[in-house]
Amino acid sequence: MKIQDYRKDIEKQLQEVQGLLKKSNRNLLRYKDLPNAHVYISNSNGCPQYYLKNEFEARKYVRKKDIKNISKFAQRDYEVSMNLKLKAFERKLRVFLEDYDLGSLTDYDSYSDAKKALIKPLIMPDVDFIEKWKEQYAGGRNTFPEEGLYQTNRGEMVRSKSEKIIADALEKYNVPYQYEPMLELGYNTIYPDFVALNLRTRKTIYWEHLGIVSDIEYATKNFKKIQGYEKNGYLLGRDLITTMESAEAPIDVKLVEKK
Repeated sequence: MKIQDYRKDIEKQLQEVQGLLKKSNRNLLRYKDLPNAHVYISNSNGCPQYYLKNEFEARKYVRKKDIKNISKFAQRDYEVSMNLKLKAFERKLRVFLEDYDLGSLTDYDSYSDAKKALIKPLIMPDVDFIEKWKEQYAGGRNTFPEEGLYQTNRGEMVRSKSEKIIADALEKYNVPYQYEPMLELGYNTIYPDFVALNLRTRKTIYWEHLGIVSDIEYATKNFKKIQGYEKNGYLLGRDLITTMESAEAPIDVKLVEKK
């Protein structure tokens, strides 16, 4: 298990609140010359009755035809209320971010080796988690006889230039991955092109590259393969990433990097 770091999300929310606060401040300027009167509403036989009152005079009944004229008072009071809430919320977010220190929960690495030997960490450090993950998802399991022709930046041999592009992109962005692990899908054993680890969430994701989709037999076979993933709970776009190409449309390197 890894605790999610939400600092960036909270900082983004703080920016959103500050944007709303600026808008609220501008809105309040429209009412700076408005008399200090407030709208009151009562109910009579299921119908709302509107009144306007200031601190010096008794409330005055507002006729139906004049209701639109008092909307600015109600809007002003709403803006004042929202402005106060936004200021309070901004202040709380600022204070929270000042004290937000996820590192205090993940300081196991700061212990000496002697002390680490005595402790089983509640939150496993990334380095240790990656090693255990690689053991669990061991690569090079495909028994297909074709030898790899292209060497990745990490030094392994893969079967196509496109697979090298994908492997090198994963390596470039420090995404832990394994090439051709084994995966049981129901009663079938398959060998995905890649399995990758989202270290931020510690979620495992499979990556299939469909290299000759213009070939009907190949495309049909891989269509069934993708169906097999989804029938067994590995949803495309959530647990499974795909890239594809044909002779006329080679792999899109920029799209690989985005994915």
